[in-house]
Amino acid sequence: MKGFTEYKNYIFDLYGTLIDIHTDEQRPGLWRKLAELYRLTGAHYTARSLQQNYLRICAEDELALKHRTGAEYPEIKLEPVFIRLRDEAGGRSGGNDEAWTNAAANAFRLFSRDRLSLYENTLSTLETLRSEGKRLFLLSNAQAVFTRTELALTGLSESFDDIFLSSDHGIKKPEKAFLMKLLRTHQLDPSETVMIGNDAASDMGVADACGIDGILLNTYHEDEAKIAKRMDECGIRNPERIRVIWSGDVAELLD
Repeated sequence: MKGFTEYKNYIFDLYGTLIDIHTDEQRPGLWRKLAELYRLTGAHYTARSLQQNYLRICAEDELALKHRTGAEYPEIKLEPVFIRLRDEAGGRSGGNDEAWTNAAANAFRLFSRDRLSLYENTLSTLETLRSEGKRLFLLSNAQAVFTRTELALTGLSESFDDIFLSSDHGIKKPEKAFLMKLLRTHQLDPSETVMIGNDAASDMGVADACGIDGILLNTYHEDEAKIAKRMDECGIRNPERIRVIWSGDVAELLD
């Protein structure tokens, strides 16, 4: 394997790798506040009925997408889910569905989120890599409708040569096709490319499937046995091509 600074192309995961975030979509307050937002359109839900119908529509859309594309790991867009929730309960559109769904989706995220910040050394590390002529990409399992807002809030919007968010492509890690699409779009040489992420299954799994090196950033400070077990469970074929930064500090990429 190459040294950390010897690659030309660095593909980063986002949440748990560069951004420290915590969300809880089981919060009663989330669904109560969201139900109040829907009532403004004339769609009446209780907190419980809104949550139940949200989960139902997500499951229906995911199954339909899986059948349509054949993807093992499909990723739906949430915008149509929020529209269906409104329309099925007799709500009014107000004439601008895009603005309304953006507002609803970002409210949903805001009500469910209680922590959002960059890990220490994130920006300085990315800036140093770019100053050294490295190409930086983002490959994240994420909903574009609110992730782009969070990229702006954390100052990461302009940090990458390109951003691939799973909801924009209908698939998510560890689906091999998701990473392969990025590699092909930018004609990246796999031998000059590395995937950096905090998840053994999705991040290291997709790197292994595509034949590129992986760096597991241990931001959750898990022990060696737990990480080894996860890598074994997700069927990593070439564990020798994966290294772990045990401190979880992204700045070690510069060593």
